[in-house]
Amino acid sequence: MNVQHKVTEPHRVKLRVEDYLRLSKAGAFADYAKTELIEGEIIGVNAQYSRHARAQRAMFLALHEACVALGLECVFELSVTVDPHNEPRPDILIANSLPDRGPIPIADLVLIAEIADNSLDTDLKLKAPLYARAGLPEYWVIDAESRVIHQMWAPADEAYGERREVTFGEVLEAGTIAGLKVETGRL
Repeated sequence: MNVQHKVTEPHRVKLRVEDYLRLSKAGAFADYAKTELIEGEIIGVNAQYSRHARAQRAMFLALHEACVALGLECVFELSVTVDPHNEPRPDILIANSLPDRGPIPIADLVLIAEIADNSLDTDLKLKAPLYARAGLPEYWVIDAESRVIHQMWAPADEAYGERREVTFGEVLEAGTIAGLKVETGRL
């Protein structure tokens, strides 16, 4: 028996990753530079300017060099499947290996780094709990305006149990990846 429920009040409907991918493939987001699916909602990502680009390039180059020495993959702006309602596209990702096709599952990642030029609230208040809930071992937010890196590890529920701030110019040492250190002076 097919029972239909009468909707009496407006309510939000969360998109699933598969819906988001269908829309993307059909060109629905062609007029937007970059979108992400966060908690079932399509988020248009802010424009990126030179401060963001410089910080992203400098952090990527430093991390890439360190990752090569450790046998890790370091890439940028790759879509990540977190769960049925979340597919963000972080600035920098580190994995043991990458899939041949499609988005990378969050379980394959060991670290995500976001560059926050004008997205600090989103990166700390929306993405940090999302990544912690998914069990991402370590998360960094590079705050280009305040010139500090928010480093988080030890995920539990929707928060990270360990945090520290590293000022640009200091050496940043990963909390979960032995031997991963980066100079932050060029950020």
